[in-house]
Amino acid sequence: MRTIDVHAHILCPEVMGVAGAAGPEMGEDNGAMYFRSGDYVLRGVRFTDSPFSDVGMRLALMDRMGIDVQLLSPNPLTYFYTQSAADGERFCRAQNDAIAAVVRAHPDRFVGLAQLPMQAPELAVRELDRAVRTLGLRGSYVGSDFAGVALSDPALDPVWSAHEALDVPVVVHPAPVDVERPAAAQQGSRQWDLDIVIGFAHDETTAVAHLIYGGVLARHPRLRAHIPHGGGTAPYLRGRMATALARRPWGRALLDRPFDALWSQLSFDCLVGTPSAMAFLIESEGASRVMLGTNFAGWDQADAIVEQVRRLALTDDQRNEVLGGSAAHWFKLR
Repeated sequence: MRTIDVHAHILCPEVMGVAGAAGPEMGEDNGAMYFRSGDYVLRGVRFTDSPFSDVGMRLALMDRMGIDVQLLSPNPLTYFYTQSAADGERFCRAQNDAIAAVVRAHPDRFVGLAQLPMQAPELAVRELDRAVRTLGLRGSYVGSDFAGVALSDPALDPVWSAHEALDVPVVVHPAPVDVERPAAAQQGSRQWDLDIVIGFAHDETTAVAHLIYGGVLARHPRLRAHIPHGGGTAPYLRGRMATALARRPWGRALLDRPFDALWSQLSFDCLVGTPSAMAFLIESEGASRVMLGTNFAGWDQADAIVEQVRRLALTDDQRNEVLGGSAAHWFKLR
């Protein structure tokens, strides 16, 4: 069984500056590495000459970590939903072209996911179609908030319908709060990097709530949605969320389909921090909907996650599902 990492962002040097004044740009300033996306500047993280942006270094690190295949995905720092639709579309096209080029150069090691200009749903539909049909990408990678437009907003229904028609999944990965929502960052969430350490889990859990309570999965029964970082806290709160849908006045009106049927449209990666949390996730959700995820080259890269999965008390079939089988099925990989 091939090991497949579904949580692997990439920064392509050829897309630097494509979003106009928003950048992005990465480099070195007075000996310190930095990355800029719009007004957001991240310092002290190496993006240049690193596995983030250098494919040769990426392949070498994949080999050391025991990863056979990666689903390459956009970096959440560069969604650019607050930029104009024209700038967003231009960047997405360049990003998707660059990811597809890496996949073509190493088809046995990489597959790709598309970035979409979600601030303009009609453009997002068009770019998804191009990315899948022309470039061969295997789904989309989007944020959890689109310049104030919620994941459950009916205006986005054409985008989800396009995913169904193309039979490709969407991955919902939040961005740091002050990249797309700078006003929220002023409320103290950046202290101790809480917007990332805790905030991502909150946003991912909220994304699951929007997909279920907002009727997205009910309106689109063939949509497959993947949520990184173990779905935030959603699997832990699954019973409470189901009870709310069954008993709260607003919830009963939404029960056109059983809660478990809606939940089965979700999958998660196992980047949850500890083997015990990973074991809970697999027991709760089943190995067929849990996938290997490393946040490759990121601040919390799970160096030993392949070995952690191998050491869990799983059957051989369960272990093979988590390490690669579930990803191959969910993203329809050969």
